[in-house]
This record gives sequence, structure tokens and C-alpha cells, in this order.
Amino acid sequence: MSVVAPSLPLCCGRLTRAVWRGQVSVFRHCSWETNTAQGNISPEDILRPYKATGSTNGLSREEWLDKSKEFLKGLRECPLSELPDKYIALRRSKSRAHAPKSTHFLDYQRVRVVGGDGGDGCISFLSTFGKEFAGPDGADGGNGGHVVFKAVMGLRDLGHISSYIRGDKGEGGGNKDCHGANAKDLVIQVPLGTVFKLEGKVVANLEEEGAMFVAARGGAGGKGNVFFTTPVDQAPRVAEFGGKGESFCYEVELRTMADVGLIGFPNAGKSTLLRAISRARPKVASYPFTTLNPHVGMIHYADHHQMAVADIPGLIEGAHCNHGLGFTFLRHIERCNCLLYVIDTSQPRPWEQLEVLMYELEQYQEGLSLRPHAVVANKMDLPDAQENLEKVRTHIDLPLVPVSAKMGEQLVPLMALLRFLVDHSVTNHSGVSQAPLPT
Repeated sequence: MSVVAPSLPLCCGRLTRAVWRGQVSVFRHCSWETNTAQGNISPEDILRPYKATGSTNGLSREEWLDKSKEFLKGLRECPLSELPDKYIALRRSKSRAHAPKSTHFLDYQRVRVVGGDGGDGCISFLSTFGKEFAGPDGADGGNGGHVVFKAVMGLRDLGHISSYIRGDKGEGGGNKDCHGANAKDLVIQVPLGTVFKLEGKVVANLEEEGAMFVAARGGAGGKGNVFFTTPVDQAPRVAEFGGKGESFCYEVELRTMADVGLIGFPNAGKSTLLRAISRARPKVASYPFTTLNPHVGMIHYADHHQMAVADIPGLIEGAHCNHGLGFTFLRHIERCNCLLYVIDTSQPRPWEQLEVLMYELEQYQEGLSLRPHAVVANKMDLPDAQENLEKVRTHIDLPLVPVSAKMGEQLVPLMALLRFLVDHSVTNHSGVSQAPLPT
């Protein structure tokens, strides 16, 4: 089937460079003064057929792909300065450090959780003035603290969670019937959508703000010798040790890592593209597997919407067989709502890269490659890229955007397309391969 995706005008690249230099104010700042439409012509009327309707059902995959191509055609016909606010990314207002960021996004962690031990009971006998043997007065120990995970809004990843978590121990019992204090529960905050697995089974899913999961209960406090007093034994010399806290080893992972995941071969330009469209600072180098951990950047739009874009480490052929840490990298892709395939147009037969990537995703999980997706033909500034682009269009019947991440060319229509994909994404990825794609 021939490709119907239209080519974008060359003026987009020049306009994008002017935007980043501050010469054109297409990337408007978030304020009520600049977010109002200008002129009598409403851009909403131009892109009305291609905007999200809020429905996630009703269209087949072929119909949804046609909608995406029509959206790109609408971008070509609509002046970029008259785009609706929801499709306009904001210009960066402050400079960014050039050094790569040392930290990365952590979406999976194995955690050993141990509840606090209970306090020991006390063996003691009271002796008062005038009564030397006043009887036992050893008190009970306090209970150990629980380890609790709580879902909050302000967190994004699991980087703050330690691999070993232990609750506080209860205070031991004292004499004169002074019971030990109970230890406070250890509450650890996690992002919304955090999933806890025990031996491969999901035991907790914190999807709502304030939801809590008691991962390990603390041990009970031991009884003092007062507890063991009987009519037969009025002076027991026995007490209990505090109970041990529960111990479990959980697999903690995020259900959703980012709105859009950049997928491609090593050295396809994914990290460079993420640096061009966001303030993220992943390391960029000319050797394969420069990126070994995902990096997430945020794109801010004029309607105050924020979109998370993840740079996924490069996949190779045989990734579904765990070649090149394939399982680890494919696990990150599962947590992305939309997929953006990045192919190196300067290489011979670049369309084969897309075929391999989609094959690896389908072999790993059926229906994974059918999530809302588009293709980016990167490195258009290199020789033979223009010639290869025409061949790519004859082999790929998908929404296609040619860009040059290094030179910053044609990024405006790309970020508008990303917003279109996210608006049409579904929340339940497990049904994408069977249910119709959203409108």
C-alpha cells in the first residue's frame, strides 16, 4: 500500500530555529494575555475534524491511522502561528546546563521490606518502703512499626526508595508497670500508579491519591512478668521477647512511566531528540548504548498541559530473547501510553528498522506495537537522507514526520503530533490489540 502521509514544508525547520532563538513568538508563554486567539479566523475550525473528542472507542486501527495522517495534512495547511493553544509547545524561558544529568528515571525496584520488631517484656519485682516483696511489676513491650506505602501526587519515579526498608523497633517494657511505647509506622510516599508484586502476583495497586498499602506489619510487643502472674505462681520469673516483624521481597514498578516513549535502534538520535524538545539532559555520544537507563523530559503546552516523553534505551534484533538487555528495555516500553518510532534515515533501507522494532515488540507482548504511534525520520541533515525519505514513504503507511533533532528542524509539527497522540491514547493498554483504537 502506498504512503499517503504528506511531506511537511521546509519552512517549518527555519521557523523552529527562529523560535528557539527568540526571533518568533510562536511558542507562547502561559498567560491569559497571550493565550487568546488573534484575528477573526479561528484555527479551531481548521483542525476541528482532527481534534480529540474525548472518546476512546469507535474507530478501527486503519481509521485511526487515517485520522493521524489527516491531522498532519491539517498542520501543513494551517499556519503554525495560528495553531490552537493545545498544540503549541512553550518556549524555554531559562538556559539549560550543558553537562549530562547524572540521575535517570527509575521505574522498577526490588525492595526488601521488614517490619519493626516488638519490644521485649520486662522481668521486675517491686520493692517499696515497708513492703520489700510487693510483687511483680514488669511491663509489656511496645509493638513494632509497620512499613506503609502511600500514593501521592508530587512524585514521578521510584528513585527515592531504598532497596532495604526496615520499620522501627518497639520500646522495651520497664519496671513499675511502665509499658513500652509503640513504634511509629514508617510511611513511604510513592507516585500514583505504583504496583507491588510478590512472587510475580500483583498484591497492591495504588491508583488513587492517599491510597495506602501495608507492606510489612510490625511484631507484637512481648509480655512482662506481670502478665504471667497466677494464683499458684505469684512471682513469675518469665517474660516474652518481642515478636519479629514481617519480611517480604516486593517488585515495585510504575504502571505508567511516560505519555510518549521514544523507541529506536542504538544511535538513532533518540537522546538528541529528547534534548531538542525538552529540558532533559541525557548523555549524547557517537557509540551504541550510550543510554542504558530511561530519561524523561517534560513538554509544556500553551494550554497548561504537561507531557512526559521518555528516552528508552536502544533495542536490537533479538531483544525479545533478552539480547542486549532486551527484557529490561522492553519493560520500560510497557509503561508508555504512546510510541514514537525513531529511525535513522541516513542508513541504507531505514524502513527495515521499523519492521524489526515492531516485530520485537509484538514478540515480547502481543499488541504492544499497536498502541497509538507515529514514525520520526531523524537525521534529515545528513547526506542521502532526502533520497531515503522518499523510499521510506513508499514502504511505511504510518504517520511520518521527517526531522533533524541536531539542527532543530521541523520540531513544531512533531510536538503537535505528540499532543494529538496523547489525546487519543487509551488508559488500558492490555486491550489495545483487541479493542478499536481511540478517536
